[in-house]
Amino acid sequence: MNPTLGLLLPMLFGQPALPCGPGAGPGCAPMYLQQRMMVPTQPICPPSGPPAPVLAMKAIVPEGTTISALPGLPGSKSYANGSVFGFRPGFVYKLKIDNIPGHPNDALYPSLEVRGSLVPRPGMRYMEYTAPLHFSKADLERALNGGVITKVIYLENPLKAIPTESKPDLPIEVETLSESDAIDEALSNGRVVAILRLGDRVPDTRELALFSQAGTVLLPGEQKLGTPAITPMIPCSAVPLYDPLLGPKPLTEECFVNGGDGKVKFGVGPNGAVGGFDPTDVVAEYTFGNKRKVTTSNVVCICVPRFVTRRSDVVPSGFQAVQGPGGANQILARSVFSQRAASESFASREKTLALSGKDRPSAAVALTVLGAFANRTRLEATYSISGVRAVGSIAEPDELSNFPGDLAVTKSVDPIGPFKLGDEITITLRYANNTRSPITDLVISDSLSGRLEYVVGSAAADRPSNVTTADNEAGSVAIRFELLGTLQPGTKGIVVFKAKIR
Repeated sequence: MNPTLGLLLPMLFGQPALPCGPGAGPGCAPMYLQQRMMVPTQPICPPSGPPAPVLAMKAIVPEGTTISALPGLPGSKSYANGSVFGFRPGFVYKLKIDNIPGHPNDALYPSLEVRGSLVPRPGMRYMEYTAPLHFSKADLERALNGGVITKVIYLENPLKAIPTESKPDLPIEVETLSESDAIDEALSNGRVVAILRLGDRVPDTRELALFSQAGTVLLPGEQKLGTPAITPMIPCSAVPLYDPLLGPKPLTEECFVNGGDGKVKFGVGPNGAVGGFDPTDVVAEYTFGNKRKVTTSNVVCICVPRFVTRRSDVVPSGFQAVQGPGGANQILARSVFSQRAASESFASREKTLALSGKDRPSAAVALTVLGAFANRTRLEATYSISGVRAVGSIAEPDELSNFPGDLAVTKSVDPIGPFKLGDEITITLRYANNTRSPITDLVISDSLSGRLEYVVGSAAADRPSNVTTADNEAGSVAIRFELLGTLQPGTKGIVVFKAKIR
């Protein structure tokens, strides 16, 4: 067999080629090739089990307002702001909101479609990671005046993260022009778990009973969920359909990674500069002999799922919407138009908000405003861009991994986890000169994910160094440690800094 074919065939079928050694065949792979080319058999952040049986949702309503998850059941209770429910995926629910400030005799009956749940990672308690069941005072007033609000709630893809802080009682909401736009943008930026509609007509007793089934909601204070009396009404799955040959795509929404060399592979250009340094990458540049070289670190996994909402508002004239058990909608209206609150921020919905970010090419600066994050793989400019320059051709580095006889860089996070939104973590990068010669001009850079916010002034090193930061295209920063002096063979060291999970 051709030696090259003998190396590639096992890879195509998920089996790495055998390393060269005593008794190995002609298709063996040198160990360094095996490590660099082996097809991974496990995802970087593997789940600890199947999808959670319920989607945890936290009620965020004005003080004094109460909410009931099963208003059609006899003896149904209402719960206050901050209560956490567990909704079984595959069902449509009719909620009841009453005791609305300024409207003591009125009630609203929003509908909730639950289409998925978290896929827990080790140590993750799924009831502690709640999707927002959010009804602001403005939402309630608008619905009482005849408006209809749709909120599509999804687990955000960390690679497309909106670079802003999220707080438990102030979820991120992004305005869209229509319900279909909200769904499309949610699908483009993550995994949809629920669709919430507020402002529907008042259901009759039969409808309330149909959408209030015992065994479908884990109520506050309950520890066990019973068996539902009916089968699911709508399709639901935490794992999307996949190609039978390629297999399922790894679920990435619950976790984000930092370290290694993802996206565009970096390398040393003809002028000695490093290209392809993307958010989440770690790159170590150094001079070995008379040659500039680069290497990277291992990958660390940070599991903190974040829910984001895409919303649309409709102000009707003669409007009626009907929600069926199968999720079908019928809308009858005259002079229906979409109203977009352009002066409201997507986070607090109180003021105009602008965000700055880095765009490609790397020197282009973009100003991005509300609504510019839809259907993107990077921040997109909606205003003029200045300072654009072309990036030169990139030469492949000799080595990109930490093999014996090279500079080794390892990355770790403390504490180990599990993590929550707002937690502060310490990131440590350890380096070691495993060569037999001195290394000079060592520079270690870490470009943070949009889900991490650098704690200003927290960077430190165990040897003289210059530390600088620069904005990256994910809306976070890249920290650069320029380590002074010569790194003798066998010498080790560390650099550290802190970041906040957002």
